[in-house]
Amino acid sequence: MIEETIARAKALRRNDELDASQELLLDLLAEHPNDPLVLYEVGGSYDVLGEEKEAIPYYQKAIKAGLDGEDLQECLVCLGSSHRNVGNFDDAVETLEKAVKQFPDDNSGKVFLALAYYSDGREDEAVRLLLELLLETTSDENILDYADPLDYYKDNLDEVWDD
Repeated sequence: MIEETIARAKALRRNDELDASQELLLDLLAEHPNDPLVLYEVGGSYDVLGEEKEAIPYYQKAIKAGLDGEDLQECLVCLGSSHRNVGNFDDAVETLEKAVKQFPDDNSGKVFLALAYYSDGREDEAVRLLLELLLETTSDENILDYADPLDYYKDNLDEVWDD
């Protein structure tokens, strides 16, 4: 029943019926207030509505309630992104670093972590992380032609040569 209702709510969301989706999820939450997946989806619904401050506690409760697997990874990224969007940069970095540590093969967390680093005034770390990710994932031959210098520069961003 929970999965079916969530699937209906997501379908409504895809059809841009955000309020109807939210209502369905809030009704589900009333029936299952401690279910980690329901808590996560309610948070996501607030997030999609642009109400990140309301989303944050639901994401946090979902994690505390035992959300796991891919849902946990997505929840951590959404929580970190929401923290960044409302100006909680330290919380954003902490959450997204946790996501990257727990799910190192999922690159979405790394991209959002780079954004959080940037917002937190850690521009060098942001650029370094994005260059590292680009070098690991690109198949663009024009970029790969410069892989060695880019790999060097990611660790030496401020280096200049004085003649």
